[in-house]
Amino acid sequence: MSEEINVDQTLDAKGLNCPLPILKTRKALNDLAQGNVLKVLTTDPGSQKDMPAWAHRTANQIVKTEVVGNTFIFYIKKLAGGT
Repeated sequence: MSEEINVDQTLDAKGLNCPLPILKTRKALNDLAQGNVLKVLTTDPGSQKDMPAWAHRTANQIVKTEVVGNTFIFYIKKLAGGT
């Protein structure tokens, strides 16, 4: 049984390499209210390690990750007031 995640905004960072997916994610989360969920799409293989490390460091929560083809998908819940 999979839980449906309510996505408040989607960020397409496909084709961008480190550190751009993280920088764009930070900017997008800054524009969201606390508790909102950002869906991030990226093709950068480094994001598999970078995104969870960044989320932990900024006190945000990755609620789900997926890999579809060569796209890495992160669902990030904004918990921190500022990122």
